[in-house]
Amino acid sequence: MGRHPVMVRQVCPLIPFDHAQCPAVFATAEFVWTEDAALELSFSLGPKLAESCVDGLLFNSTKEENTSQRQDNLWKHTCFEAFLARPGDEGYWEVNIAPNGDWNLYQFSSYRTGGMAEPLAEPPEVHFSMERVGCRCTIQIPLQPWWPHAEIPEIALSMVLEDKSKCLSYWALSHPADKPDFHDRRGFLRW
Repeated sequence: MGRHPVMVRQVCPLIPFDHAQCPAVFATAEFVWTEDAALELSFSLGPKLAESCVDGLLFNSTKEENTSQRQDNLWKHTCFEAFLARPGDEGYWEVNIAPNGDWNLYQFSSYRTGGMAEPLAEPPEVHFSMERVGCRCTIQIPLQPWWPHAEIPEIALSMVLEDKSKCLSYWALSHPADKPDFHDRRGFLRW
């Protein structure tokens, strides 16, 4: 009898770096990692107060179907992010996804070193939906062939939110440094 594929699912709250300068929302991120399958991510935002909503945020989510592009500097606006690292390696990858489906995947050889676009990356499948008071972005990222490893990666989930006054807030699983730094491996989940 063959071995069953390994699957890990985790739902985590995202916390803002600066509570005083963030919108009044709750944020969660979820990932599903299945051996030999695409990485599934989901980011959800909901109101912190019953009368509040996410209308004060900028999502740039309108785009013609199938026109997503690979772009740099997505983190300068609302952007959903994931970081993957092989346990024991200094290198890691950074995924940036805009609500409109624009994306990029960067490979780093060590902490903030390299940052080259991963040449083997395929475009992710992105679905963004707005509801009356909240929103959700679901993403499927093909891992093959750039992630050929069988073991689950160390992973960090984060996002940048832009409000209508062009102010950015930074959200992550944790903020181990004295400034927002999604690349800090102390903030990665380890198994």
